[in-house]
Amino acid sequence: MPLPETCHACRNFPRLFVLLACILLGGAMARAEGVVLAPGVQSAEVTPALRYWASLETEVSEALAQWEAGAFGIERVTTSYGPGYSPETWAGVTITNAAPLDGRPPDSFILTFDAPVVSGVRLFLIREDGLTENLMDYSIFAPFDPLDHAVTRLRAPAFALAPGETVTLLAHVQTGPFPTFGMELHSPEHLAQASFLWGIGLTAFYAFAIACLVFFFGFQVAMGSWTGAMNSAMFAAFLGLVAVMDGLFWRFFYPQHPEWQSTVGFGMLFAISGAGFLIAGAGIGAKAPRAGRVVLALALVSLAGFAISLVSPGQGTAFLAYGLIALMLGCNIFSARAAQGTGLTPPVGAVLLARLATAGAVGAIVLIVTGLGEAWLDAPLAIRAVFFFMLLATMTTLTANVIALRRRHLSAVEARVEALEAEAERSRELLEAERNYTRARDLAALRQRQLATASHDLRQPLMSLRMTFDTLAAEMKPDVKARLNEAFDYLASLATGYVDESVPEGGEEEGVLEPVGEAEAYPLSVPLGTVRQMFEGEAASKGVLLRVAESSAEVTVPPLALMRIVTNLVSNAIKYTTEGRVVVGVRRGGGLRLVVADTGQGMSAAEVAQFSEAYAKGAASTGHGLGLSVCFELARANGLRLEVRSEPGRGTCFTLWLEG
Repeated sequence: MPLPETCHACRNFPRLFVLLACILLGGAMARAEGVVLAPGVQSAEVTPALRYWASLETEVSEALAQWEAGAFGIERVTTSYGPGYSPETWAGVTITNAAPLDGRPPDSFILTFDAPVVSGVRLFLIREDGLTENLMDYSIFAPFDPLDHAVTRLRAPAFALAPGETVTLLAHVQTGPFPTFGMELHSPEHLAQASFLWGIGLTAFYAFAIACLVFFFGFQVAMGSWTGAMNSAMFAAFLGLVAVMDGLFWRFFYPQHPEWQSTVGFGMLFAISGAGFLIAGAGIGAKAPRAGRVVLALALVSLAGFAISLVSPGQGTAFLAYGLIALMLGCNIFSARAAQGTGLTPPVGAVLLARLATAGAVGAIVLIVTGLGEAWLDAPLAIRAVFFFMLLATMTTLTANVIALRRRHLSAVEARVEALEAEAERSRELLEAERNYTRARDLAALRQRQLATASHDLRQPLMSLRMTFDTLAAEMKPDVKARLNEAFDYLASLATGYVDESVPEGGEEEGVLEPVGEAEAYPLSVPLGTVRQMFEGEAASKGVLLRVAESSAEVTVPPLALMRIVTNLVSNAIKYTTEGRVVVGVRRGGGLRLVVADTGQGMSAAEVAQFSEAYAKGAASTGHGLGLSVCFELARANGLRLEVRSEPGRGTCFTLWLEG
């Protein structure tokens, strides 16, 4: 009975497993074969062929014995004296010059060591005859030496390797915050070219990063975004951390003080988390004030962590800094989600670009943490990639949000302006209707007053005419005399009736208005300008100089009452001035007052008292006899005081006290 296909597969599975194990073992053994330099090779990667031995042993002889005993393994492992000490390991590899033995001279090679903020490196070259050369004895606690560096990498002195020669390279490494490191072999010519390219790339990176930060900071400050300015400060600290890892601060700012390197590096780490907590706390506090205060308080934890780093700058403090940065990123993600409820709708392209940049940053972190990209993505390059992607994502997001916020604010302002314009149009229409009503009311009042004054002036001639008629009517027939008396009585009743109808209830003269409520202040220049326009032509036709002085004072006197008083006074002044001038102005000393003065014929004290009474006029007057009395009544009704000083032959001066 034949077995099912699945049974055949199960029976062959152990063979497949053994084959896979052989492949993996073969790959491991291939990696352990060492580095073989082909003839004419200019550079070679050493890192994939390294084997490791985690030990605190410092003697190279013991490490060589362990190498020969096969104690070195493929897996990179480290050990340390404790939390406050740097991790240590031994790395070893064999290097073979595969050039043919044809009498050619030995080849010269230089070993470079790429490790961010490494604490110490000792390189030993052991030749086949047992001769041991100490290629490098580097310590981060020694002053900066340019000969030990090729841009951001450590470099060892050149060593010669004869054709067919095999040497053993042992490295005692004290790693820093990052346990990874890399080694490369270069010919001197190739290293010079590579150093030039490394320098150009490094300069381009920092120039671009600084330009982006300056633009970002300036734009956010110009737009009034405190969050954007704080983000630019956080990324400035991030860029400073990258510069510390590249050794730029040590090289340019304190080459003789290597002990500052740890302080500056931890300062940048904790500054990143502290600034991030401030940003996240402000964003979360807008929605949840209590939670926002808690996040803001975490910035104090970052400050405390920096204080701890001054006393114990070890791996434990580094893990604390990394943990705070991770917590800060989580708080900022929560803050960003809380900000989504603000109703802002940034452009879709900006959102997509920010998400792609964020994915790039996360991908770089995953590759370096898991070691998947170790062959082509070292720690410094990964950190620069994370910086670039995060800066791009933050700049895009914040700039898009600021622009969206400004657009929404502009839309609100435009809507408000439209509402104000509509309200202003309604107010203008209402004001125009009120002006039309005022003009109609004033015109009706003027006609009523003219009729009343004319009727009043007709009463005196009628009385004189009646007295004459009574003298002549003695010889008239009774029926004719009766009809004439009825006619005179009718005319008298008409005149009296018009005058009575023109007087408001309470016995006040028509046009005397009671003040109602609190009036708004208005400048005196408005009525004074109106007076000038009204009487300039009349004064000029009589040869009288009319001078109206400008004034910036403001009053709350009812404008209609003030205009009636001033126009009556000015009209009388021009009327009774045959030559000379009429002056209208405002004085402030001792109280605000309006003055109307003329150089006309003047009045005596008795005449002044007489003309202050209603319906009184001078013998030479051709008017109706109500002008001055109306002025005095209007002044009293509106709480003002009108004074007059006059001298016959020298003119008259009226003073209307507006306050005080």
